[in-house]
Amino acid sequence: MTQMKPKLQGPAANHADTPDDPVVTIFAAYGVPGPWRRLPSTGIANRVYATPDVVLRVATDHDDSIVDALTESIAAPVARAAGILTPRLIAFDNSRKFVGRPFSLWERIHGETLGLVTLDNDARRRVWLEVGQQIAHLHQRVRSCPDHHGYLDTPEREMRLDLRLKRFADSGHGSREAVREIEHLISDLSPFVFSGGVSNCFLHNDLHEWNIMCTPEGRLLALIDWGDAGWGDPTLDFAAVPLDAVCVTLLGYDTVERLGDYAEARIIWDHLQNALDNVVEDPSRRVPTADYHRFLDRYRDARR
Repeated sequence: MTQMKPKLQGPAANHADTPDDPVVTIFAAYGVPGPWRRLPSTGIANRVYATPDVVLRVATDHDDSIVDALTESIAAPVARAAGILTPRLIAFDNSRKFVGRPFSLWERIHGETLGLVTLDNDARRRVWLEVGQQIAHLHQRVRSCPDHHGYLDTPEREMRLDLRLKRFADSGHGSREAVREIEHLISDLSPFVFSGGVSNCFLHNDLHEWNIMCTPEGRLLALIDWGDAGWGDPTLDFAAVPLDAVCVTLLGYDTVERLGDYAEARIIWDHLQNALDNVVEDPSRRVPTADYHRFLDRYRDARR
């Protein structure tokens, strides 16, 4: 799974501790040789450093960083043991001996996050197809995850979209017509979302394109960042998948029966929630209700 290891040299290579973290001390304590450098982080929960073989992730002072680190420390090894493409956890340290926050050491996967790599449409489609296969394996194979200290997250669906819609309407970022259209969509989806009877599966729960690693050619390498993992409705693992990639991801998932009846309604419900939150924070974004209806129509026609 690991590609050729690049050498760390030149001004980016380091051999001393940083003001933020005792990187050399940590690597030495765990017998990790070689120069290292700080890597750009795609999130706010960790500072990331790497040798050619090992990645060090140190939790930041962000509110969720320690909780996420604890969750990941038990979720990722269980997923890997089930055959899911994810880096091997070498060590997790919550002793606070070297630094006042937990840190973890991981096998380094040499690739790019999907959010950074430039792929043509066919290659991008192949990545999401493989992601769908990995989600299916995760839901099918992981039957237990020992959690003696309650570290796992509790993935849940936001059921009060009416409150999200009110916040959107009050923000003034949408027209009255847009608000009415979203209100009708919520009303149409509600009977299927509130029907219950959905199976409980082990979830990654944060599968956006920055948590997917692939080669520059578009071969899936790993699902990373398991800090939101836990047990819940399997369709929640499609909530962060871009809408234009959901269909091909579901194609890779294959056994859609595991998702329960009217899975498409729950998927769109979650996408609608994310869109309402995003447009309040960034008025340049939009709530793509027409795209949601097209997605729903596609699956409604497929059942006929």
